[in-house]
Amino acid sequence: MLRPTKPEPDRRDTKALLMDAGERLFSRFGLDAVTVRQINRTAGQRNTSSLLYHFGSKEGLVEAIFIDRFSGINKRRHAMLDALPVHIGENDIQGLARAAVLPFFEHMQQKSGGTDFIRFFALLYNDPKARVSDEIWREHTSSARRLARMALEQMPLMPREIAAQRISLVATSVFQWLANWNQITRGEARLTEEDYATLSAPPESFVCNVIDLIVAVVKAPHTGMTLAEQTANQ
Repeated sequence: MLRPTKPEPDRRDTKALLMDAGERLFSRFGLDAVTVRQINRTAGQRNTSSLLYHFGSKEGLVEAIFIDRFSGINKRRHAMLDALPVHIGENDIQGLARAAVLPFFEHMQQKSGGTDFIRFFALLYNDPKARVSDEIWREHTSSARRLARMALEQMPLMPREIAAQRISLVATSVFQWLANWNQITRGEARLTEEDYATLSAPPESFVCNVIDLIVAVVKAPHTGMTLAEQTANQ
């Protein structure tokens, strides 16, 4: 009599479980603090070498999460930029701002792990250590560089290095705003009286506020003043 064979586990499911577990743990405890054993255990893997088998290393898992999540965001952003006029003007700056924010927000709303990803990506973006190869990073963030170039064209009167610095500051801030907002709405942060206003407002109003802030930053003139001059005017 033949014994019933045990079905082999779907490797795609195992990889997905490991990526979800890694994303969740990294977003809460940081990229360095989380161990391979913790990820395996959180993913429900009895085999302690499961992560190493599928991804080679913890760094390989980080890169795989980035590729899996960001590829869709990158594609969506390119589509939004393609929809803008070839020669954009001041009235199209809001379209640029929407392309900067909405792909992240849509991912956060549609994917069960989306809220973990934005916090994971905020950590990855600000980590000085190389977590993702330059080639992979450039491939999957091509829409961000395209968006930055288009935004620079809307600041012709500003010194290019100042304009580039402003865009970089805005990009970093957007990730942190979205990550902090999700931490608050999920009850994972201490709430101040001001935070309750964030919770009582619908998510769309928060995103619209972020878009409006980006537009304001791009349109704001550069004073050209030094820090000493700014302090002297106080």
